[in-house]
Amino acid sequence: MIPELTLAGPPRDRGRQHGEELRGLIAAAVDAWFEDLAPRTEPGAFVAEVAASGLLAAAEAHAPDLVAEVAGIAEGAGQGFDTMFAWQLIDECWWYLDDLEAEGAAERSGRERCSALAVNHAGQGFVAQTQDLYRHCDGTQVMLRYLDQSGLEVLVPSLAGLLALNGVNSAGVAVCITTLSQLAHGSDGIASGLLVPMLLRCTSIDEALALLRRVPIASGNSFVIGVCHRSLAVEVSSKAMRVVADGERALHTNHTLALEAVHTFGRFENSVQRLAQLDEQVRPGSTLDDLAAVYSSGAVCQSRATNSPLMSVGTMIFDLGDELACHYAPGPLDTDELVTYRMKSRAGAAI
Repeated sequence: MIPELTLAGPPRDRGRQHGEELRGLIAAAVDAWFEDLAPRTEPGAFVAEVAASGLLAAAEAHAPDLVAEVAGIAEGAGQGFDTMFAWQLIDECWWYLDDLEAEGAAERSGRERCSALAVNHAGQGFVAQTQDLYRHCDGTQVMLRYLDQSGLEVLVPSLAGLLALNGVNSAGVAVCITTLSQLAHGSDGIASGLLVPMLLRCTSIDEALALLRRVPIASGNSFVIGVCHRSLAVEVSSKAMRVVADGERALHTNHTLALEAVHTFGRFENSVQRLAQLDEQVRPGSTLDDLAAVYSSGAVCQSRATNSPLMSVGTMIFDLGDELACHYAPGPLDTDELVTYRMKSRAGAAI
């Protein structure tokens, strides 16, 4: 079983608890990350440069509570703040490093992982995805249960030291995310790793959309957001935002469906193939067992058995029925089993 933490209190205090309780696992996660970075850049200098960019200033302006929580994690884990802040910025570290390496290059490889969906029918909803990341993340998976000062409870699959990969709250709002590396990005916006916990404090889809319209965005992403009677997918970039699905079914992988691509990449065949699989196999009335079967095979299942540097480090199915729950496997469903984490409270109906 992976570690499960219940976090409560002011942001810095809960961050410190997170860091202290997972100190060894966070150290191992950072060591593995730095080892992965080392062939491409000097890790210490890289995280310092990322933390000194406008990404931190944007976070301090729009999400000071999350900055305080990250500072608490760093203190509790005995890590530098720059390291733990950059650890939150999965998408931003990807494009930041790509931009440094791509000066003068005409073409780069796109980011082609993560397959997300939201469906609803007759008052039952599901939001689900694979979180496909580099293999150095495997073994660092955790489950966080936030008892937020707002009164919300939030179930968050994550990595040690990370605020959130995705999640579901006690208002019945679930949030998943995929990267869209074709879209515009910039270092003066809110990082996607901070947007996820911000969205998980929203109590409705409309509130989540208002948040995305209000704050500056750093990276190209799709957010797939669902409640028991509404499923939405929205694309965002540093320049634009567009809803691409709003109804009984929303699907997204890693190529843009609505916003104009501004970066040229050499491949997106896998993303197209995964979206086609979801389109063929997922219906508004799909059940938990149906969705587990979808994610256990085919292109959407990024197996440990391949030679790819990436794999599904998490498969999450958020259940938005009468009893809110997160069904989470810390890996691909061809090898790992879903474990059910149930919400202990419920805070009103989301719309």
